[in-house]
Amino acid sequence: MTDSDPGDPLLEWNRLNKENAEHGFVSGLFQSMSETSPLVEKFSMWLLAGTGATAALLITQIESVLPYLSESGFKICLIVLVLSALLGFIAKYYSLRCEIQTKVQSKFMELVKPVLDKHEKDEDRIKEYAKQKGVTLQTDIDLSRIMNEFSRPFPFWVKWLISRKIQKTSGDRQAGFHIAVKAYMSQIRWTFFQALLFIAFILTATWYANAI
Repeated sequence: MTDSDPGDPLLEWNRLNKENAEHGFVSGLFQSMSETSPLVEKFSMWLLAGTGATAALLITQIESVLPYLSESGFKICLIVLVLSALLGFIAKYYSLRCEIQTKVQSKFMELVKPVLDKHEKDEDRIKEYAKQKGVTLQTDIDLSRIMNEFSRPFPFWVKWLISRKIQKTSGDRQAGFHIAVKAYMSQIRWTFFQALLFIAFILTATWYANAI
């Protein structure tokens, strides 16, 4: 048997080892990126708090503010603040989604790793014993059986969503991290728009104040 023989178990072992290491690096990159989500959330919440405080000040001091902004300027500034706050809530939603997915993925890997390690050790022993007995065994883990057991306590529509998600991400080992990263990118995008609108409020208020 030569080194190029595709049936060589050593070649398959080497391929799997490299593939697992590569996926491990990719997972690490995804997870490290998602870990910065709380920092973006802090900035977004700071903007949201500032937006709320500013809106409250404008409303409570409307009689004092109107002479400087005019009625139309006051309305426009308030609308811009409301839109900025709305985008802040959207950014918060994606922040929670990213955080939840990251924690679920990390906890899942933490809990499953010892199970897989034990399975691999037992699998090697079982295969060796089966080889001595001249018996062929199927030792691969049945993922469909796992998911069927997992989805059993859920209502039918959740089962349908789980089944649909499994079919959509079948064979994608990074699917869980993809969800977190997509949520993280959406969080950054909406936080950016939130900040732009807050800046737009400042510029609008300044423009109306100077126009009077």
